[in-house]
Amino acid sequence: MKNLLLILLLIGISVPSANLAAQDIQSYRDQNLLGGGLSLGYYSYGYMGSRTMGMPPLSAYFETGVHDHITAGPFLGFARWSYRYASLNYNYSWTFINAGVRGSFHLTGFMNEIFGTEIDEEKIDWYFTLLAGLEFRQYSDSGNTTLDYGNSTNFFLGPSAGVRYYITPPIAVFFEGGRGALGALTFGVSLRR
Repeated sequence: MKNLLLILLLIGISVPSANLAAQDIQSYRDQNLLGGGLSLGYYSYGYMGSRTMGMPPLSAYFETGVHDHITAGPFLGFARWSYRYASLNYNYSWTFINAGVRGSFHLTGFMNEIFGTEIDEEKIDWYFTLLAGLEFRQYSDSGNTTLDYGNSTNFFLGPSAGVRYYITPPIAVFFEGGRGALGALTFGVSLRR
């Protein structure tokens, strides 16, 4: 009886694995992804005083399929933070505009193939993303001090990992962790066409 259960168990495991091997991994070559999100865990300046949010860190991206498992395209981010020192009657603010390119490697099909999972690729998209771009920082203050941080432009490069969950076939919510356009955690809405 134990041998029969073992044989049935092995057949039960091998049949779905054989079906997965026969299926094509979903191709991203003909797909476009458009998304927008809000970032948390910001990259910015300011050490003392009280922070007031001028504009939350928002980002948008467009990726198009360049390979069966890779999408790439431009992104743009914008944020503004203000600081107030009540004791010094001094206010200053930073404006951040980040722009560049991002490329994503979509993993769900590989996870199904390698680990024998049956994750629905039409519902869940696990991916790694690499961002490269320029960060334009503009500083302004109330003029009550001799401090001047000046404006600057910096290059940045960073990875992140994310997941999209498709509520309906074209619309998804996403969550990314890592070096995003403006923060360490980004969440938002994505559209696949």
